[in-house]
Parts: sequence; C-alpha cells; structure tokens
Amino acid sequence: MSIWAEPNPEAARPGEWAAPDFFSRRLSRESRFWRLLWMMILPPEGSRIIPTPAGYALILVALGLGTAAYNTASNILFMALSLLLSSLILSGFLSWLNFKGMRWRLNLPSHFRVGEKADLQIELRNTKHMLPTYNICFHVRTERLRKKEKVFLDARLNAGDSRRLGWIFRPQKRGVDTIIVSGLESQFPFGFLRKIVGGGIKRPVTVFPARIEYQFKPPSGHHADRRGEISRRPGAGAELINIRRYQEGDPQRLVHWKASARLRRLMVRQMAEENRDGYLVFVETPSSLWQEGEQFEKLCSFAGSLAEDLFRQGSLIGYAINDEPVSPVRRLHDMQTFLRELATLRLVDHYKPSPEITGYNLITFRPGAGGSVSAYVSGNPVGTAS
Repeated sequence: MSIWAEPNPEAARPGEWAAPDFFSRRLSRESRFWRLLWMMILPPEGSRIIPTPAGYALILVALGLGTAAYNTASNILFMALSLLLSSLILSGFLSWLNFKGMRWRLNLPSHFRVGEKADLQIELRNTKHMLPTYNICFHVRTERLRKKEKVFLDARLNAGDSRRLGWIFRPQKRGVDTIIVSGLESQFPFGFLRKIVGGGIKRPVTVFPARIEYQFKPPSGHHADRRGEISRRPGAGAELINIRRYQEGDPQRLVHWKASARLRRLMVRQMAEENRDGYLVFVETPSSLWQEGEQFEKLCSFAGSLAEDLFRQGSLIGYAINDEPVSPVRRLHDMQTFLRELATLRLVDHYKPSPEITGYNLITFRPGAGGSVSAYVSGNPVGTAS
C-alpha cells in the first residue's frame, strides 16, 4: 500500500501494516529515479515539504549569494551557492532513505470509556537491512478533536528493530469516533525542511458511557415472584452442562485441559447455576420522556454502571432497549455489547416494548428531580443517580 501516493486511509484495517512505498515495483530503475526526482519538485497530494526557520534562513542566504555571484561573476560565490543548493538535494535523498522501509500500524485497547485514559500504541518497524531511521514523528488526532498531537520516535530505530510509540487519549463524549494517524513527518538530516508523508490510517472506535456514582437498594421481598424458580443458565454452579471454546472474559478455573489438549484449542466448562435472583435492565428513550442533554447522558451512564456491577455480582440476566428483544448476558462480551449499544443510544419517537420482558425483576429508569435519574424495580423506587 502506497501512502506516498495518498491511498484511501481506511484501507489500513486493524492489524495491517502501512508503509511509505515510494515506488511501484512495476517501474524500471530509471523510471523510479525520475519519479523520485519529480516528487521532490512537486510532492503528491497530502505530502508537503515546508522549510523550517533554519531552512528559510538558508533560502535567504542562497538568494543573496546568487545575486552577489551574478553581479560580481565570482567563482567562489558560485561555488558557495552550489554547496548550499546541493545540501538541499542531499537532504531530500537522505530523507527518502530515512522513510524507506518503514512499516507501522495502530494498536488500540479493547474499549474506550468517557473520562478514562486509553493508551494507544503505534507499532513501528524498520525493515531496512542496514540503515537506521532517525527523527520521525506521527500526527495523531480524532475526528471529534481536530487538534493534532505529535508522537515522536525519541531514539534511532536500527535496521530490523521495532518499537511501540504511546499516545494517551481521554475521550470526552460517548458515541462513535475515529482515530486518525495522518502519516510521518521528519526533519532529517539537516533540519532545513519538514517532510510530511501523505496518507495515514483511520480506525473507528466506540466510546462507552462514563461510570458514575449512584445509589441502588432493592426493596425487601422483590424476588418473591421468582423464589423457588431454578434457571439452568451458564454460571458458577456444580453441574456441567456443556464444553465450549474459550471466549474473552471466561475465568481460567473453568478451562477443560483434557478437552483443550485433544482439540488443540482452549476449551472451557460451562456450568449450570441455580439462580434464584436476577435482574433485567430495560432502557426506554421516548422523546416524550427524555430530552437530549446532561440528564440523558446520565441515564446512559447510570444504566451502564448499574448493569456492570450487577454482572460482576452474577445478578444480571439480560437487557432490553426500547422495542428490541431481550438479550441475555452470559459473558463479558455480552456486557460489552450492551455498553456499545448505550454508546450510540438516541431518542425515539415511537416504540413497542417486547413481550419478553414480562416475568423478570425489571429495572426501569425515569427522570428525577433536579436533573437526576431514578431507577425502579417492578415499579418500586430502588436507586438514583444525581
């Protein structure tokens, strides 16, 4: 993939390496030379060459020397002018060698949450056989936050080595955002010119709602309608009901080592749980009840925080949003799916709740006084987030 030729940045999917491949392999050696020379004179779209303050001073000195050499016909002045101009040409050639053979990709954490730090990493690799790479940086930003930040390679990268460059990102709003790495920049070797390689990588990310403090105290006797009902759902009981492939979030104590060795992949035991208590989180967002703003954001955060805590306690059966069917929550992936839906939750005009939500210890939410959000179980107030 040629970033120098400004390809579609979205073509760099997760796990793929991007590279400033200056030349097409189909071109002959002579054609490659003339292409490099032309790109030094007229860089492609997205690529720029900008003089630094030292570069502007060099240009002014070159203009002065050129004028003086022409007026005086002095060979010494012409030689000095040639030396200055040749340094610019040499700078372009060495910067090409500096960029050549570089590969990079963007590694993202498993999830993003409003207000929490996320450590993004740019994995950089030098595939050259002999020459190291010096003094490069990446331009990193998000689609919502237009301000660019620079991530620097603070030491030389030897041939064949790789390094991870970190960038701390703290999202401020839930929803879908895009991480943009806009390419490489370098002032190597003399610092006269800033060379910026066009192209880059775009990676969409989903930002979960922020965790907030809340109060939750279910009333006594609210499980009466479910007492005595035994649910054979996956849990931490003693009865084995299935053996399945390992999934992210499964505890290591459930790994079935004999089955894993036989099948040559990690397998876990799925146990039945005698579950007499459980909740279904039901989130409704009619425009007649809620309005876009701080209270609606608090609803998303309250529902997500409460569901997470119930999941850790083993008390979350599932969730439902507006007219969507009930989605069971059995593992961490299901919990993250709920948070992902909360991240993109919007107001709706009309909806019809699914008939599946009856018969559960149903948690619902309503606007409270002073911008707070109240939670209810079977119509009884049980908590609030203020």
